[in-house]
Amino acid sequence: MPRKKELSFEENLAALEKIVEKLESGQATLSEVLENYTSGMELSKKCLDELQAVEDQMDTILRENNGKVLEEPLVLEGGN
Repeated sequence: MPRKKELSFEENLAALEKIVEKLESGQATLSEVLENYTSGMELSKKCLDELQAVEDQMDTILRENNGKVLEEPLVLEGGN
C-alpha cells in the first residue's frame, strides 16, 4: 500500500485554519466537531513540531558561529 505524502508546514497550517473556520461556524454536528477537533489537534502538533525543529536548527547554526550572525550576500540561482 503506498504511503501518504507528507504535507508541508504551509499545507498543514492551511488545513488547520479550515478546521478552525468550520468549528467557529457552529454549523457542524457533535460528531463532526469531535472529528474536526481531533484532526486539528494532530495538525497543530505537526506544525509545532516542525517549528521546534527549525528553531533547533537555527540555534545550532548560531552555536556553530559562536553566537555571531554572519551576513552574506544573497545569491539567487540564475541571477545576474
